[in-house]
Amino acid sequence: MDRRAFLKSLGTVCGSALLAAESPVTAAAAGSPLTRFKLGAISDGFSQNFDEALKIMKSYGLSWVEIRNVFGIYNTDASPAQIQSLKDSLNKYGFRVSVIDSALYKCALPDTTPVKGAKDTLGYSKQMDLLKRASERAHALGADKIRGFTFWRVAEPEKLSRRVADELAKAAEVAHSAGMRLVIENEETCNAATGRELAHVLALAPATNLGANWDVGNGYTQGEASFPDGYKALDKKRIWHMHLKGMTCQANRKNCTETVAGEGEIDLLGQFRQLLRDGYQETMSLECEFEAPGLTHTATTRRSLEGLLKVMSAAVA
Repeated sequence: MDRRAFLKSLGTVCGSALLAAESPVTAAAAGSPLTRFKLGAISDGFSQNFDEALKIMKSYGLSWVEIRNVFGIYNTDASPAQIQSLKDSLNKYGFRVSVIDSALYKCALPDTTPVKGAKDTLGYSKQMDLLKRASERAHALGADKIRGFTFWRVAEPEKLSRRVADELAKAAEVAHSAGMRLVIENEETCNAATGRELAHVLALAPATNLGANWDVGNGYTQGEASFPDGYKALDKKRIWHMHLKGMTCQANRKNCTETVAGEGEIDLLGQFRQLLRDGYQETMSLECEFEAPGLTHTATTRRSLEGLLKVMSAAVA
């Protein structure tokens, strides 16, 4: 379906992965941190069934959601009927959309060689069309932020900083025409993987609608402690969204993998306390992608959310 037809159709855990209990943290118990922080979650961490995901999230007192994969597909491939279904669920459970996730610039920059030989789902020439589709979904679902990346990582990413920044500036112009903000994620497979790398690229691309999706865990794969080191490097006024998780590493931050939020290497308590001091008012999402023996993905995401709420409660106490 082309863009015009699409638009026309629219118009018609507490603390441990080893815990066994399934009962959620109540909204009353989570009330204090959720009043201060605009916490949501990426819905497919709970379920590809959006209605079911929101039902679970609501049981924890959440009212924000980040939309990535739904109905077994990326949201940017969803049909008008599927988008209407998402709208119905949002209204039913009283949720607001913090970010529409896109795979913008999760591809090879022309004439570069990715270090891991990653293959593009959509090539460079199709990226602006992807951004326009994401903008359409964002408009339909009441969001003003779209997530993007910095191209597949090369051996010496610092040498590409200017080119990446120029590409981000072009994307920002397209997003601006649609009334959207772009939030660029520090992603370990991309050229800005750490807080320092993301800060450097964004400093070269000062568009007023271009900011950061600060992932507190991804920098660990490149040896960076997200807090305080990675966070300190970023322009706080340009952090417009955050991804929250846990990371566990071997000695000297080697072989880092995801774990329950609130466990492992990340000083989330310190991060939240600093956010309070800095007056952070933007959104944030739990991102849970790890697996634990004997637990479903939904169960590990519950555990991680419970751990996250516990840390947040301590930060605001």
